[in-house]
Amino acid sequence: MQNKVIIGTDVSKLSLDNAIKTAQAHCRVANTSKGFKQWLTWALSFGTKEELHVVMEHTGYYSYQFELFLQAQKIVYTKVNALEIKRSSGLVRGKNDKTDAMMISLYGWLRKEDLKAEKIPAAVITELKDFISLRDKLVRDRSGYKARVKEQNATRKYAKSHLQNKIQKRKIKELTEDIKQVEKAMKQLIKQHAELQKNYDLLVTIKGIGFVIAAYMLACTDNFTKFTHSSKFNCYAGLVPFEHTSGTSIRGKSRVSHFANKKAKRLLNLAASVAIQHNQELKQYYQRRVAEGKSKIGTLNIIRKKLVDRMFAIIKRQTPYQENLNIAA
Repeated sequence: MQNKVIIGTDVSKLSLDNAIKTAQAHCRVANTSKGFKQWLTWALSFGTKEELHVVMEHTGYYSYQFELFLQAQKIVYTKVNALEIKRSSGLVRGKNDKTDAMMISLYGWLRKEDLKAEKIPAAVITELKDFISLRDKLVRDRSGYKARVKEQNATRKYAKSHLQNKIQKRKIKELTEDIKQVEKAMKQLIKQHAELQKNYDLLVTIKGIGFVIAAYMLACTDNFTKFTHSSKFNCYAGLVPFEHTSGTSIRGKSRVSHFANKKAKRLLNLAASVAIQHNQELKQYYQRRVAEGKSKIGTLNIIRKKLVDRMFAIIKRQTPYQENLNIAA
C-alpha cells in the first residue's frame, strides 16, 4: 500500500468531487459515463490503475454506476460509513463538496494499510435487494392505509359505502396484490439460482425463519459470503452487548450498540418471538430465564443470536437443521 494514490470521492446524484490530499489536487466530473472517462484521464495523471485506490462514502444508488466502472477498469475502491469519516476528522468548520472529498482522501491516506477492497455483489443479489426494498415500501404504504381506515372508522363512523372507505380499501387490496407479485418474483429469482435456492431451503428448516427473513439474510450477507462468522453478523445487527465503563465514575451495564442494521435486528426479533412459541428448546430456555428473574428483552436478544448462529452453522455444514439432534448450532 506504500505507493497507493488515495483518491477521496464525494458522490452526489449529479456529480463526483474527487480529491488527492497528498497532491492537493481536486477534480469535479459529472456522475455519468462521460464523466467517468474524464475522471479516469485525470486519475491516471497521478498513477497507474494498479496504484489507484478510491475511497468513498456509502451513498446507495448514486455510486452504483461508478462502482461498475471502477470494477470494469480493475481499479480498487473502498466504501466507508460517512459517520466514521466525520468523527475521525476532528473539529471542522464549514462544509462543501471539495472539502468533503479532501476529508475522505485524508481519511483513506491515514488508514491506507487497513483499507479493504470491495466489489459489487452479484447481479442476482442486487436485484433481490431491490425487490426487498420495493416490498418494504408497499408494506409500509398498506399499513398506513389500514391504520387510517381503522382510526376513521373509530372516530368518524363512516359507512362502509362511504367514499373514504371505498377508495382506501381499494388501495389496500391493490397493494396486497402488488406485495404478492413481488414475493412471487423474489421466489422465482431465488429458484433460478441453485446456490441461493439451496441455502434458502436450508434456512427455512429453522423454526422462526420464514420466507421474508430467509430472503433478507441471503441478500444482506451476499449469500453468506460477506461475513466469515456469525459473531460478526451479530455485531453488525446490533445483537452483541458492549461494556460501558470509564474509570471509577461510570459503571454502566453492558448494552448493545445503536450503530447497527436496525432492519436485520427487527426481523430477527420477529423470528425470536415465533421461535419461543414453536421451538420447544428455545421456549423452555426463554421460560426458565424469565422465571429466574432475567430480563425478557435480554433473553430475546440471546435467542436472536442463537438463531443467527444456527443459520450460519447449517449454511457452513450444508445440512438442514435437526431440532432433535444434540449438536451445536
